[in-house]
Parts: sequence; C-alpha cells; structure tokens
Amino acid sequence: MRRPLILAALGLALAACKPATPPAAESVSDAPASPPAPAAAPAPAPAKPFSEAITAPVYAEYLKTLASDEFEGRGPGSIGERATVAYLEDQFKQLGLQPGNGDSWVQTVPMVETRADPKTTLALTVKGQPQTLAFGEQMVVGTRTTKPELKLENAPLVFAGYGVNAPEAGWNDYEGLDVKGKVVVVLINDPGFIRKDPGLFKGLTMTYYGRWTYKFEEAARQGAAGVLIVHETEAAAYGWDVVRNGWTGPQFDLPPEEDAEPRVPIQGWITSEVATKLFADAGLDFEALRLAADQRGFKAVPLDATLSVDLKSTVRRATSDNVLALLPGTTRKDETVVYMGHWDHLGRSFGSPDGDNIYNGAIDNATGVAGALAIAKAFTQQQPAPERSVLFLIPTLEESGLLGSRYYANHPVRPLEQTVAVINMDALPAQGRARDMGVVGRGQSELEDLLSDVVAVQGRVIGPEESPEKGYYFRSDHFNFARVGVPALYAKGGNDLVEGGVEAGMAAANDFTANRYHKTGDEFDPAWNLEGTVQDIDALYEVGRRIAAGDSWPQWKPESEFRAAGEALRKDSAATAP
Repeated sequence: MRRPLILAALGLALAACKPATPPAAESVSDAPASPPAPAAAPAPAPAKPFSEAITAPVYAEYLKTLASDEFEGRGPGSIGERATVAYLEDQFKQLGLQPGNGDSWVQTVPMVETRADPKTTLALTVKGQPQTLAFGEQMVVGTRTTKPELKLENAPLVFAGYGVNAPEAGWNDYEGLDVKGKVVVVLINDPGFIRKDPGLFKGLTMTYYGRWTYKFEEAARQGAAGVLIVHETEAAAYGWDVVRNGWTGPQFDLPPEEDAEPRVPIQGWITSEVATKLFADAGLDFEALRLAADQRGFKAVPLDATLSVDLKSTVRRATSDNVLALLPGTTRKDETVVYMGHWDHLGRSFGSPDGDNIYNGAIDNATGVAGALAIAKAFTQQQPAPERSVLFLIPTLEESGLLGSRYYANHPVRPLEQTVAVINMDALPAQGRARDMGVVGRGQSELEDLLSDVVAVQGRVIGPEESPEKGYYFRSDHFNFARVGVPALYAKGGNDLVEGGVEAGMAAANDFTANRYHKTGDEFDPAWNLEGTVQDIDALYEVGRRIAAGDSWPQWKPESEFRAAGEALRKDSAATAP
C-alpha cells in the first residue's frame, strides 16, 4: 500500500499500498474490533482446496524470495527494481504464461522522482513572532511541479476545515474563499468524522473526499500556493512515523503531461502538536475550530500567521515497470479477468537508528505478489483451461500514489470495456486460518456475492468490514479500475481466527501496524502460519476461475458510487462487440 499515505489498507490484516505512505500511508492501529464470534463456534475443518497447485510451501518460497534483502526493499528505479522485475518475468515464463504487453513482459511507466532537501525548514511568523519547523519531526513538505526550487514569501495561512468541495453533498469549505497566494491548513478524513456523525457523507465510511490525495488536488484546483494537512493518528489511520518515513525519501509521480489535474506548488503535513501551538499562538483554539469544521455552516478562518519556505529538490525523470503476464483464453480471449498486486515498496534508507536500512515489505506487499504467482500456477494447471483470458498485472509505484495502475488505466493493454473484473491482493494477513474473509469497501459490486459463495464452500463467511472509516478501498491499485467503471474486488483474510478468535486477530493486526507497517521490521518470518493466507488465495483463485469459465459480467451494486462509470463502460463494450 502506498508510501505513507495512499495508503492502502493493511495491517497483518489490513491493507494500503500503502500509507502510505500516507499519506502517504496506508493502515491503522485504532480499528474497532469486529463483533466476537460465538464462544462455542467450532473450528471448521480444512476444506478441500479449489486448486492443488496453491500450497503453503510453494507460496512461502515466493514470499521469502520477494521479501529478501537481495531485492533491497523493491524501491522503484533502484537495483531492487531490476532484481524484482527480472524475477517476476522468469517465474511467469517458467509457469508457461505469455508476455502481457505484446511481446514484452513489462509496461514502462514514466515517472518523476523528486527528493526534497532534508534540511528544508518552514519559517512561520505568528503575530509578528518568528518560528521554525523542522523537516521530518514537525512537518514534511514536497512538490509535484517538477521544479527544483520553489519559494514562498510570507504567504498568509488560512484554516479551511476539511478542504472539501462536494456539491452533491451540499458542502464547500472553500465557499467565498480566495486562496490564491495563500497556504491552506486542512484536516484529514471526511466532514463528520470527529463527531462520528452518520448524517454527513457516508457516515463512518470514508469517501474519497477524506483522502490526503484529494486534499492536495482540491487545493490545487482552488489555486492555493500551498496546503498543509494536520496529521491526527485516528483520522489518518497511521502514526506520524508513517508520514515521516514516506515523505523524507524520494517522491514519485507521473509527469505533468500524463496527468491533467492541477498541482499545488507546496504540499505537506504538520503534526497535530504543531497545529495546536500554531493556532494558540495566533489567538485561536484548534480543538474548538476542528469541532466547528466538523459541522455544516463552517466558514474558513484566516490565521494571523504567514509561511515562508525555500524548497530545494533534486528532480530526475526516470521510468519504472509494471509487469504483465497473460494466459490467453480458449473461446472468449478478448475478455479479460485481471489479478493484481503491487511489487514496489519503500526500498532503502540511510542512517537508520537500528542499523537496518532495508524496507523489505514482506506483508506489504510481497504477500500479494506471491499470491499472484501462486494463482498463475493454478490457472496453468487447471482443466479445462479458462475460456476468458487472465492477465496478471503487477504494478509499480503503488506506494507513491497508485501510479503504476493509474498509468495502466490510462493506457490499458487489454481494453477496459472488455475487462470483466479485477481482483486485487495487497498486504495479505499471515496469522493463521480465519473463520471469515474481509471485503474492503463492502457493498460495491457483485464480485462480493461470488466470493461469499466461494468461502461458504470453505466453511467460512464474509465478515463485517474492518474500519470502513479509514477508506481502504481508495488506497490500493484496484481503485484506478473502479474509478473508470471496472468492477474491482479487494479482499483478504478476516480477523476471527480459528485459534484465538477476534481478540487474537485484532492483536496481530494492531501489532503489525504499530511495529512493522512501512518500517524495516516488515520482514519474512519462517515461523508464520501461512495456512490461512493460502486459503484466502485459493478463494480468490476460485472467484476468478468461475468468472473466466463463464460469460457473466459482474455488475456494480445500485448504491455504489462507481455504478454510473460502470454503466458507461458497459455501453462502450456493447458498442464494440462484433
């Protein structure tokens, strides 16, 4: 899941792509526990697998290799990328798949790498008194403009609530506000989050308006000179360390010519402690204003403060590769089922206090890539062979804002109108067998109903979605397919463990988030119990197998915000049908 932010969703049982780094980030420790299972619920006997090819030893070997130090944290543009891409090409070739992009195994994604000078400081003047914020500890800033130097001189600060402009919800934090030449300070998540108001937006389920990426995009559309998001752990779904880790290294983006959206010159985050002091020094009560911003009728509040910054960045253009492998269908080969799981992670850093400078990304997301390889093996061995084609898309740059999958969605190798379904694997739990599977973004498409039928054969159920307020559905690569109308499923093992129940599952998930997510501690452990992970992968294989064997087209559910895009895409499909 993305660098800190993106991110998406994760934990030993969360996923986000990634931060995410938020935030870059993507994951959470404050997730509410799922309802406990009945105390007398018997442990289900292991069901016969849908594919004998998907086994724990095979899966563990893929996982251990991808998470090894040899791959140097799988950083885009690094030696680790070259090793990862070569390994994936070789594995898919050995399995008998074909190159997925014509005669090539890769789709080259143009990218811009921007690395902010870590000596950068923010100079605040609050009621005439100077203050300085340190990079990494109190704030992080960067730019998507590709400019090596940007300066702001005494730009006025204004608090714009959540920084949301949502006409369909009757909400506009920018109403009557001219932010040109100003820096806006905004909250993370959706309006109503603080008071847990079920009547605003989707209640406790985060919408895209709550994501950090949206905050920057909207500030740019409004013409702001800069935007600073106030980090709060509960609302963001990750701690400040995730933001810091994701923003103090290189930042990746698609080139401006590949992305028509405006870009705010300066964007970044400040800690909640900095925000509290900033507002207090300006004669304002941050706590009172954040509560006011959480209700209808809030009006933006200027701060008696200005910001100056001289942001120097090292900028270079480069490329990174999506990996694509294809198993052509037998009778409906123009129609495609896509499996995906991002290969990238955070790479290497220097000056780590514990001496370990490799972010191995075992859970996030060697687990998903290993799952794709295991499923590919199953498809090549099944009889009869799939009628529809199956594409394995292993994107890059998920941790940097879902960029590899976004590029693919803009430049699809297989027509999107003929893409039947997408199944995403990101940050799969490795905590033993569970009585349930979790669907991220539950209630979106008929793919969930098919998964429910599949796990029932395994003696399991679809559990309640964990922490819908965290917006994990927007924090991993499938989102770029959903937003253009392709039904997309993001599912993973649940937290109701056969050994220990919900309490043990939540403890494992929270431990991962607190101690390993987007940290050097996310390493492969040979002691992991992978039985549950393999069962989850087997279920996702069966979902795709059923779709690839038939002629049905899963649909978005009526309440999904992606339904309209899906209907438009199906019209395109009908128009291009022979």
